[in-house]
Amino acid sequence: MKLLCRLALGWGAAALAGAAMAPAAGAPALAAQEAQLRIALAHTAAVIVGGADSLELRFPARQAFAPDTAELLPSGRAMLDLLARSLRDFGGTQVVVAVYTDAIGSEEFNRQQARTRAVALVAYLKSRGVAPARLIARGVGEGAPLEAPNTPEGRDLNRRVVFTITPLSS
Repeated sequence: MKLLCRLALGWGAAALAGAAMAPAAGAPALAAQEAQLRIALAHTAAVIVGGADSLELRFPARQAFAPDTAELLPSGRAMLDLLARSLRDFGGTQVVVAVYTDAIGSEEFNRQQARTRAVALVAYLKSRGVAPARLIARGVGEGAPLEAPNTPEGRDLNRRVVFTITPLSS
């Protein structure tokens, strides 16, 4: 029935792709937020992975930042504006903003760049009305690499931003 309702509402393939990964029935607000985000972000490079007790929104760093800076690109600001709207609509969540790099350059440089970028993302979300207490910045750097080949494409996959949305504790 849910699938038919989604089709009747005109949801695209991006929304339907995550239907099997929707949060458990015990998290209806998170499920509603996931549905809203899938619609809002369908035209962006964002990938949403839903789980029983969290949502993970992944976004390529090259779409968010100018190279080797924490300067937000228009595509990054546009995605963040949509995310901020959802976070304002669903106030019962917190967000960990984690930024990852590839392994090119020193570990210290990568960790610092990731931290600076994570802080910039959190500052932008705050400027768009998201409560600061709900946001956590984490500059992971080159830690936790994806299993990707050591090629330009593989390194690009590792340069990513991950927003992990979870319900606030009661």
